[in-house]
Amino acid sequence: MTTRWRLKPFDAGLVQALSREAGVSPLVAQILLNRGVNDATTARAFLDAKLNQLHDPELLPGVAEAADRIVRAARAGKKIVIYGDYDVDGVCGTSVLWACLKLAGADVGYYIPHRVDEGYGVNPEALRKIAEEMKADLVVTVDCGISAVAEAKLARDLGLEFIITDHHTAGDALPDADVIVHPVALGPGYPCPDLCGAGVAFKLAWQICKGFGDGKKASPHLRDYLLRALGLVALATVADVVPLVGENRLLVKHGLAAIERNPSEGLKALMEVAGCLGKRKLTTGTVGFALAPRINAAGRLQRAMQAVEMLTTGDTVLAREIAADLDRYNSERQEIEQTIVGEAHAMIRAAGTIGERGAHVVGREGWHAGVIGIVASRIAETYHRPAIVVGLSGDHGQGSARSIAGFNLYAALKACSSGLTSFGGHAAAAGLRIPSGLFAEFAARFDAHCRENLTAEHKERVLHVDAEVQLGQLSLRVVEEIESLEPYGIGNPRPVLITSRARLLGAPKIVGERQNHVQLRLAQGDAVVKGIGWNMAEKCKGIAPGASLSVAFCPSINEWNGRRDVQLEIKDFQLDDAQ
Repeated sequence: MTTRWRLKPFDAGLVQALSREAGVSPLVAQILLNRGVNDATTARAFLDAKLNQLHDPELLPGVAEAADRIVRAARAGKKIVIYGDYDVDGVCGTSVLWACLKLAGADVGYYIPHRVDEGYGVNPEALRKIAEEMKADLVVTVDCGISAVAEAKLARDLGLEFIITDHHTAGDALPDADVIVHPVALGPGYPCPDLCGAGVAFKLAWQICKGFGDGKKASPHLRDYLLRALGLVALATVADVVPLVGENRLLVKHGLAAIERNPSEGLKALMEVAGCLGKRKLTTGTVGFALAPRINAAGRLQRAMQAVEMLTTGDTVLAREIAADLDRYNSERQEIEQTIVGEAHAMIRAAGTIGERGAHVVGREGWHAGVIGIVASRIAETYHRPAIVVGLSGDHGQGSARSIAGFNLYAALKACSSGLTSFGGHAAAAGLRIPSGLFAEFAARFDAHCRENLTAEHKERVLHVDAEVQLGQLSLRVVEEIESLEPYGIGNPRPVLITSRARLLGAPKIVGERQNHVQLRLAQGDAVVKGIGWNMAEKCKGIAPGASLSVAFCPSINEWNGRRDVQLEIKDFQLDDAQ
């Protein structure tokens, strides 16, 4: 499938005005305008991203009452159990809240269900175990619970005080919990509706710290803890792929800085096995491709509680042991993933009519339920259609779903939910459980729904471009200024630029362990710039030296042996018509 480049429209007068008033280059001004930053004051706030721009936690619906109940329970010596989800978001949020309460002197434990054996969300057997074996008085969920209607009733029957903190899309009925903390489920109003689960947990921890302080401010040692905890919130916010705008961008920017400044023993050990300890800077890319997969691997192949233990321990030796385990799990996960991806592609090709399908829904007996979410992402990315991958096991199947830009996956699942045992999630990603006997019927129904509701715009793979430039414009100073727009993510994507009539110097150089990447040298006027194309070796085959190319790329700075040079990370290229 070809990719259409869509250059964002711009007003040269507005670009020049913002450049002058905000003191930034015209190129950065144009990028800011593309992100809805229209005046100098907003631009400076965006670029400065000060910590005092975070919202008071009391603005978050339910947080004040939840914090008050938790503080009272802690002071009364009651047993509190944090019930978290098994992904990075749930693991980090559980770690934040548990460590906060531990530091405040509470009797607190945590529980995270097994992804395969227990499935997503609050489950009845776990609640019984928490009540009877862990002797809990109060259960606080993290990153789950908003769909736990029956489980909230069970918690009440078991004599548990039950507080839900979540960010996922609520169903038609809310659980009858003692308190619900959620950015939007109780009505609009919170300034950042897209907090991840750990972000919600952090806000609750902040309010709890105020409760253990003077009611308005946390005591110094708890305030210092909150600043350190920002690192875990940043990991979760990036890993959960929520929009990196407003407060979320602040949390990630300051969280990544906190990790660079003073990583915990667990994060230090994790960064060491991931090969990113001591690097120039920690980016959202590092989190997404190096750190998050290793945390996730614990929940995918073993138990996520091991990851919480690593993130909360002060024991260097233990942290390193667990990090080594997570690194090994991640390698195993990659092998399993490659096998399932290959089998899924074969099934899709065998079914035929690929271009006519509204969605790709595949399932097979024995597919590992801990890996199918990643496989669904790969399928959605390859075919540019919503994808559901189901691991079937006897009478039931567990599935993960991923969407494409602009298509609400949760709404589609809800429309096709007849027969599903359960489902939950949000617009971009979701999970489900289904009786095996209904899988084929559901797959056909979901495909038909997507065929009917996907628009031509949904189906088109588009690369949004911020500006057209000449390579000579990309000085180190300008690229450093572009990098000040980090952290990047949904809502604040990494800037993509295009240039045309760039001449290829020499032949493309194939690199990488699997010979799947390519290095190029491009000339335009007096400027000569190196480029790297990840996973683009196949596309570059047959391009002759001297070819004239139009290139879409992200500018970056490459550091090697003390040298700093501008480099193009190539996203796509086209041969110019005239050679």
